[in-house]
Amino acid sequence: MVEHHDIDGPVRLSLAAAAARKGELILARSFRLHRPRGAFCHRGWCQQCKVLLDDGRVVLACQTPAAELDLWTRPSAMLRVIGRVAERFPPWFHEHRFLRPRRLRQVYLNLLRRLSAALPLPRAAAEAAMVWKTRSCRTLVVGGGLAGLAAATELAKAGRDVLLVEAEQLGGSANYVAELATEVAERRKSLHEAGGASLEKAICVGLYNDATVALCALADGMMSVRFDELVVATGAYDRLLPVRGNDLPGVMGVRAFERLAHQRALPRGVKIGLYAEVSERARARAAAAAAGYDFVWVAQPQAILPPGGSSAIGGALAAIEGSSRVRGVRLGDGRSLNCDILVLGFSQPTYELQVQAGQGIAFHGPTEPFGTAGPTAAPILVVGEAAGVTDPSLAGQDGEAAARAWIAGQELDRGISHSPVAAIAELSNEAMLCPCEDVRVQDVRGAIADGFDNVELVKRRTGAGTGPCQGKLCHHALLSCLAEAGLPVALPTMRPLVRPVPLSCFAGEDDG
Repeated sequence: MVEHHDIDGPVRLSLAAAAARKGELILARSFRLHRPRGAFCHRGWCQQCKVLLDDGRVVLACQTPAAELDLWTRPSAMLRVIGRVAERFPPWFHEHRFLRPRRLRQVYLNLLRRLSAALPLPRAAAEAAMVWKTRSCRTLVVGGGLAGLAAATELAKAGRDVLLVEAEQLGGSANYVAELATEVAERRKSLHEAGGASLEKAICVGLYNDATVALCALADGMMSVRFDELVVATGAYDRLLPVRGNDLPGVMGVRAFERLAHQRALPRGVKIGLYAEVSERARARAAAAAAGYDFVWVAQPQAILPPGGSSAIGGALAAIEGSSRVRGVRLGDGRSLNCDILVLGFSQPTYELQVQAGQGIAFHGPTEPFGTAGPTAAPILVVGEAAGVTDPSLAGQDGEAAARAWIAGQELDRGISHSPVAAIAELSNEAMLCPCEDVRVQDVRGAIADGFDNVELVKRRTGAGTGPCQGKLCHHALLSCLAEAGLPVALPTMRPLVRPVPLSCFAGEDDG
């Protein structure tokens, strides 16, 4: 029996997309330095587009319907002058200035909060009581894109009790790729016919009890799922490059661009630049062609042009230029390229659930995404983009093949080799390493120079990785800083929740 919680309509325009259509890219201000912020991921995980509505609600612009656009309270730039002064100091500047005398400490903290760009606490709203649900299954599949659908279907055909949970609607990011629409429909149908159960708008926020219980956030509360084996099909994140200006509004990843292009959310005539490695470049070009957009220029890290007569410009990215929004880029050879939107095509496979299940980090250097390796507390199969398969048209095939091999007690050999892509010459001191907490590369390097010689100490000293995105934007650059200093390369302790969840989800009656 399939449980199918559908979303109204195929793809709804978000507040962030509606604002982009009007040319408004500045959605928020950063916490400490009041720097302008825009949506980078358009999927809800980067947390950079948190906005205040007139009715007191604090929401993510990329996850809020466009109908709320008229309620959006535009962020003020008045305190940016204070932010410019604060940029001269490290994140821990307050330690010697605002902690003594002790009797004034709370006064200082209240003042710092007022001078920050922290949004007010949302007003209490009358909501229906949330429900806590429990269930069990043999196989839990997290992620309902093509790879997750295919793997779940194969496992269900083999007679396993399968539950698939998807944060959006079944098909995931493939819903925004025009040429994959038929495959999405077919794989949804196949899962139904195989008897697999699925839940949409169900976000798996973490693993508990030695990775045998998953906690999922639903629209009406929380659900704990006890399982025997786990399939991770959570895709990949768009990776932010650590160069100066990387936090400017108008910088977005390829997966975000796919969504905006699918919704025709970018104004006609806007100048869009693309800087991407080979596979991501093809993905972005396909999205642009399907929506009728053109790139004013395409650049790639490699100086040698790939086969096929590509006209892409080659060279390392030195800086992203602009003051309050993107105006162009500068390459390592000094060339400047103008644009209003910059699409970055570099990805990082998701890793949180694997680490919570016991695996460690496999770091391949600052030019490549990192992976996970090692034993896990419960049997885990990783498929699709989460396993390094970057071509979305191959995700379904990978899910099928990996699940069949798993059923047979074998391991799929994908033949994926690490190909270093030197997108930047070096980490820029001025780059925003942690946009959530306004921590720059120079701040992390400074903390390491002061003797904070492991990732947990660096995190506590700088605040890097402690923001609402939980390190998704900064972990790669943080690991790179540790590696360049010759320190052990490891992530901070990876605890649930991997995505922010409203406290109201935990308030309600237990229906057993």
